[in-house]
Amino acid sequence: MRHATVATAALVVSCCLLACSSSVAVAWTTTQSSRRLFEASPSLQCRQSSARPLARLRSSRSSDSGYGVRGGGAATSYPSFGCRGRQVQRLPWLRQSSSRLCSTTTGTESENTASPTGDKSGGVHGVGEDAGMGKSEPRQGADLNTQIGLFVEMSTPFFKASCREENGARWLLATVVALTLLNSGVSVAFSYIGRDFWTALSNKDPAQFNIMLQRFLLALIAGVPVTVFYRFERQKLALSWREWMTKRVMEIYYSGQTYYALEASKEIDNPDQRIAEDVRAFTQVSLEFLITVLTSCIDLASFSTILYSIYPQLFIAIIGYASVGTFVTTKLGGKLVGLNFDQLQTEADFRYSLIRVRENAESIAFYGGVQQELNEVQRRFGKALDNFGQVIRAQRNLEFFTTGYRYLIQVLPGFVVAPLFFQGKIELGVVSQSYGAFNHILGDLSLIVNQFESLSAFSAGIDRLGEFLERMSGMETIANITDNKRGLLAAPASTSSSPSSSPPSVPGHTALDSPLRDNLLGDDQPEQEDGLNEGEGVGVLTTETAKGARLTVEDVSVVTPTGGRVLMSGLSFSLGDSERLLIVGESGAGKSSLLRAIAGLWTTGSGKIVRPTKEEMFFLPQRPYCTLGPLRDQITYPSSHGGAEAAGEDGDAGAVEGTAEKGSIADDDELLDLLEKVDLGRLAVMMGSGDAHAGLGAVRDWSDMLSLGEQQRLAFARLLYNKPTLAILDESTSALDLANEERMFALLDTLPGLSVVSVGHRPSLVPFHDTKLILASKGFKLESTGSNRKRGHGTGAPASANVAVADGADSSTSGMR
Repeated sequence: MRHATVATAALVVSCCLLACSSSVAVAWTTTQSSRRLFEASPSLQCRQSSARPLARLRSSRSSDSGYGVRGGGAATSYPSFGCRGRQVQRLPWLRQSSSRLCSTTTGTESENTASPTGDKSGGVHGVGEDAGMGKSEPRQGADLNTQIGLFVEMSTPFFKASCREENGARWLLATVVALTLLNSGVSVAFSYIGRDFWTALSNKDPAQFNIMLQRFLLALIAGVPVTVFYRFERQKLALSWREWMTKRVMEIYYSGQTYYALEASKEIDNPDQRIAEDVRAFTQVSLEFLITVLTSCIDLASFSTILYSIYPQLFIAIIGYASVGTFVTTKLGGKLVGLNFDQLQTEADFRYSLIRVRENAESIAFYGGVQQELNEVQRRFGKALDNFGQVIRAQRNLEFFTTGYRYLIQVLPGFVVAPLFFQGKIELGVVSQSYGAFNHILGDLSLIVNQFESLSAFSAGIDRLGEFLERMSGMETIANITDNKRGLLAAPASTSSSPSSSPPSVPGHTALDSPLRDNLLGDDQPEQEDGLNEGEGVGVLTTETAKGARLTVEDVSVVTPTGGRVLMSGLSFSLGDSERLLIVGESGAGKSSLLRAIAGLWTTGSGKIVRPTKEEMFFLPQRPYCTLGPLRDQITYPSSHGGAEAAGEDGDAGAVEGTAEKGSIADDDELLDLLEKVDLGRLAVMMGSGDAHAGLGAVRDWSDMLSLGEQQRLAFARLLYNKPTLAILDESTSALDLANEERMFALLDTLPGLSVVSVGHRPSLVPFHDTKLILASKGFKLESTGSNRKRGHGTGAPASANVAVADGADSSTSGMR
């Protein structure tokens, strides 16, 4: 018995060592082969051979007419992503691309590329009320090689970055791997203890039976902590991974105004869900999947030795049984990947429709549009139900096979080894051990059969999250924010604020012909007006920033991002300290577009704009943004002291720099004084139940609680606190009465050297400005308002005006005085 015990222990140790070496070899082989297969794909041999899998994918998507390919024959299309207002079709990620950036491009493919509506412009078109949720066949996921390459690219940065960021990820992973080996060793030990236990029972040997009970209890005492800590360390690693990846994705999302670019492009649905839910699911399921594969490799090595030593024919039978099961399962369940992807989309669209009703409840009530909103919500809910019905039907068909497959396992080992037991060649304990080893090995070999539904959902999650990261990475590349070779989850680079830099937040007309431009304005923009040449002035409008610079517009032409409409051409002026410019004109003339160009959000056109740094500028929209937080933050935004801490070292460098200049947390008395100046002093008193200082800490939904007029006055308090040198006002007093409007503009005179650019329609705005820029469909004119407005405490240096007016425009020119 002692020799048997020693042999058993030696066998357990050898199995563990064999399993460890096997798992390492399998993991290494899988990673290397997947990389070779991915790089060897003809459709991905782009000119930039060192580009990432998704960078290559981006080049193929950008020129394939909304992710649909037409070339010589019928198009192969896939269901849309549910993007609001447009339909975006997808390609299999390893399908041969018609991208002009790839070496496999042919001229015929490029010429035949067309939209789903037959338009060969290469644009992406909407699909009416379904908004990209039309009924179609379930989309097919990427093939295995692409999924592996994408998975590796999204998962490895966490472990590569761990040494630099000292988050201990590699130590956690090493601990989990070690505990996985120990846990497998515990299973093997219990296998041998169970064998001897049943053998003693069948032999009616009470002494041996008691010995095995004692060994079982000792193994239990040793095995329980291993199993508990194994699960705990797995969850701890998953939590650490989710924290790191969520923060990194948010850094990318909020850097360089990528969030604005995504919303403007309408190509990514529900980014909030992708950050909050898809990242969580990816990290948790990825780790579970990796550990499951590792455990399967270890168990396969350990229990295969046991099973083969019992009866080689049983080992051969299990290999054949698992192979047949895996093949049949993949064939029957192939549609589940696409259906799970569509389910994520339809559920997100349904939830989004409910959120929109909540956010716009008052407007809906005024319009009396509740029935239409209910119909839309029910329609989207119906889409989710219909798709889920397809999911459960596919699962039903799959379970007809998998259920029988699992039931047959209960008798198959006994059927194979029963003759040996009946002949007395093996004992009952060996039969019991063969059952345990058979089930372990079959579970390892039947990983796809047992986990197919989870794997299909996991595959859809990889596809969805990878698409999100790819789109953000593409926008950063086009905007020259990050290097194309840095990786999907590389930390965003800080943008330069040097005078020579021009970092557009939203990609405009670029060498890559960004798809972001195609739908920036939507499909309801006015057509080209007479007197303006289509395509005139299309190019790159450069924006230079410098600390203390005055706003200077030099021969600027502004073109819509689609390049189809010239809004103005040849505009030149400069704005000195304490001077104010009022921009007026008919609807659609380009007033807000000029503000976007000054802010650097639009880069299509020509000419040059020189402006102060963003820390010296301040924008007041018609409907001010109310941040989440106390009343104090509504005044200090975006210069909140907490915001600087939240930005961190890898956040937006500009934001951190801007808040750092403020020094310390704002004095409450200063904030209360600002509220008094804009006639909102009672707000803090009311929120603090009579204590104004306590009221500054009150947290409310301010956009819902305050009227639009109160929000606009609060925005002026925000401007006074931030003390910019250039303020851009877009209908910022539209909800104010004349007395409060005059009061707000009088407050601007208290800021030394503040220059103002305003957009407005009300005649009452004219006396508060020095110069008026009138935009019309056929041109513009720049003239003095004749105002005797008292200047602020600035230098009052006169501005120059050198205006070139579009042909056919009724123009007059006046210097800014």
